[in-house]
Amino acid sequence: ADGMGGYKGGKIASRAAVDAVVRRLRAPDANPISEQLLQEAVMDANQAVLEKKTDDTLSLMGTTLIVAFISENRLYWAHVGDSRLYLYHDSALRQITGDHSFVMRLLSEGKITKEEMKNHPRKNEITRAVGIHHALQIDTGIIDMAPTDEILVCSDGLSGMIDDDSISRILAEYGNTPQKCVETLLDRVYDAGAHDNVSAIVIRYESEDKI
Repeated sequence: ADGMGGYKGGKIASRAAVDAVVRRLRAPDANPISEQLLQEAVMDANQAVLEKKTDDTLSLMGTTLIVAFISENRLYWAHVGDSRLYLYHDSALRQITGDHSFVMRLLSEGKITKEEMKNHPRKNEITRAVGIHHALQIDTGIIDMAPTDEILVCSDGLSGMIDDDSISRILAEYGNTPQKCVETLLDRVYDAGAHDNVSAIVIRYESEDKI
C-alpha cells in the first residue's frame, strides 16, 4: 500500500487499508481463497480509508493497494493504483498488474512512448485509488506458480526509478536470497536519485508439495 495525501494522510490511509485486508483474510468465517474474497478485502480497505476522513486535512488521502495470496501452488492477486506485481519465471520478468495511471492510459492509446512516460509532467497521477470513492473497480487474477519463481511487489518509487531490465537482472542474480535482492533493488533506486518513498517485497516461491 503506497499512501497519498501528504505524509499524515498517506500513512493513515495505507495502514487502514492493510489492516482491513488482514482482518478480512484472517476472519474465522472467511470464505476459501478466491478472486472474489480478495475483491471483498479491497472493498473493506476502501471503506476503512473513507471512514478515516474525519476532517478536511484528510480529505485527499488514499492509497494504492496490491493483495497477493498463495494457495495450492497458485497466486491470487487484487490490485488498485500504480504499485506493481511482477513475476520472474524461467529467466523472464513479467509485469502482472497494469498501472492505473494517467501516463499508462496515454501509452495504451499510443499517444506517448515508454521513454516519454519517464519525464511526463503528470507521471505521478493515478486514475484509481483506494479510499477516494465508494464505488471502486478492482483488477484481479490467478497465476500458476512453479518452484523457484520469484514475486516482486513494489511501489512506483522503485518501478519509476529503475527499468524492468535492471529489475530482471537483479532478480536473476540475487533471487535465491530475497533479503539481498531487496537491498540491491533499493541501492539501485538510491543511486538513481530516489525521488519518492520506495517499498519492495521479494518472495522466492517453493512448491507447497515440498513443505
